[in-house]
Amino acid sequence: MKRNSYRSFILVSLLAIAGCETKPQMTKRPDFLTTYDHLQKADTGVWRYSSPPLLANCNKFIVSPVKVMFDEVDGQPLTAEQRQRTSDFVHQAISWKIAERYPVVTEPGPDVAEVRIALTEGYRTGSKLGLCVQGEILDSSKTQVAAVVRTELSEKFIADWETRDTAKKMVNEWASRLRAMLDQAHAK
Repeated sequence: MKRNSYRSFILVSLLAIAGCETKPQMTKRPDFLTTYDHLQKADTGVWRYSSPPLLANCNKFIVSPVKVMFDEVDGQPLTAEQRQRTSDFVHQAISWKIAERYPVVTEPGPDVAEVRIALTEGYRTGSKLGLCVQGEILDSSKTQVAAVVRTELSEKFIADWETRDTAKKMVNEWASRLRAMLDQAHAK
């Protein structure tokens, strides 16, 4: 049960791969993406970039370990075990969703892209849990073919938030968005 909750939390953060509005609003972001130059605001708290023609050349995917870049939420420290469970959960959720249609591999190759994701912040806003995620897809030449920066709030902030169904729901939603972007690029 706890493993599924951590996975959901991580997936939620991962699937947030969306984008950044303007450079002035991105000045306080943690540096994770290869570049932030192409990001465009898509919605409140969501910035994204995608090159469908380049993404369509990516037929297999390496999902790198998910980075958890924050140490606490609402003043409560995140233990090393919580960070690892969160990373593992998001990684597994993303990998499973991609593997429903595309090969997930461990070795680079000409048509292999790398999926990189980081949870950059966890915070409380009123009674809600906020999560920030950054993600990108790099082709075999390490060129960024898609990227997202996203902030989302869950239903409710509660103790042990990382094991709750709301966190799982967010992560699974993010994974589904990632897969839909891949499907759309390959449909053309």
